[in-house]
Amino acid sequence: MSAYRAAIERTVRPGDVVADLGSGSGVLGMMCARAGAARVFCVERNEYMIGLARGLARDNGFGDRLEFLHTRIEDLTAFPAPVDVIVSETMGAAGMDEGIFQLFSRCVSLLPRPPRCLPTRVRVLAAPLAFPELALRASRGKRVEGLDFSSLAAGVGHIPQVLPVTPGMLLAPPRTLFSGELGVDLAPERLEAAWDPPPSGSVDAIGLWFSADLADGIILSNGPEGPDTHWNQLVLPVLPGLGAVNSPLELVVWPRFVAAGPRWKWSLTWGENTHVGDPATLDAPESVEDWLKEWGVTRLSVSGSPPREP
Repeated sequence: MSAYRAAIERTVRPGDVVADLGSGSGVLGMMCARAGAARVFCVERNEYMIGLARGLARDNGFGDRLEFLHTRIEDLTAFPAPVDVIVSETMGAAGMDEGIFQLFSRCVSLLPRPPRCLPTRVRVLAAPLAFPELALRASRGKRVEGLDFSSLAAGVGHIPQVLPVTPGMLLAPPRTLFSGELGVDLAPERLEAAWDPPPSGSVDAIGLWFSADLADGIILSNGPEGPDTHWNQLVLPVLPGLGAVNSPLELVVWPRFVAAGPRWKWSLTWGENTHVGDPATLDAPESVEDWLKEWGVTRLSVSGSPPREP
């Protein structure tokens, strides 16, 4: 929050109109109003959060300047007025988990002139990890109260997880998978990186994180060598571990961004071996309604009661 506050004070000018994408509690919007913004459009899909944010805006004396747009960002067709600044914290553990590049580009396309964007640029970094706890988790999950859960536990090696990564886990220097300017670039469909064989240790996972330029001289990162953040890091397991690796590592990541959340597919190749993670999720339905259609289920009301979520 302190990094965002400093960047907002450096970016927002008196009289600006600001759009806060995925505004949540409205904290960034209130910071923009405090920095001099005349109007702030808080775009938020969750009606309950909008109610809370309205109360917070009134509590802090900004109720007359924060205007709430109850919609998905993807469904916006226009802003009530031209926007000078777009601000958002829709990054996620790997920087692009929440589709920030697509969301910014979408909103910029609705405006008559390019706005100032905050962040201005986001980089996605990756490194191979020694993460023995992953194997321990899989081992513990094989038995549940005397029942055999080994087939389910085996899937842990293919499911992305958000976990804390420490500097001592890194087996090689981080590589930049992608660096893009917000409002200009779209996230690519394929990300790649390669490393020389680690000098020692088993490769248990690949770690991903971000470094974001919020404003000139203000960088926010959730990298393992920086201060702890609520994001932690995105961990792509490779279980069972690779053991001693004597060949270069080649990583390919296919990110996909949908309203229901991020989905990842990745492959790690070394020598003649390849580990593929989470391939099925790329074809999974994108919303509860899509799931229902796939299952052939129709939502029904019983005795006048509203339909229940599955």
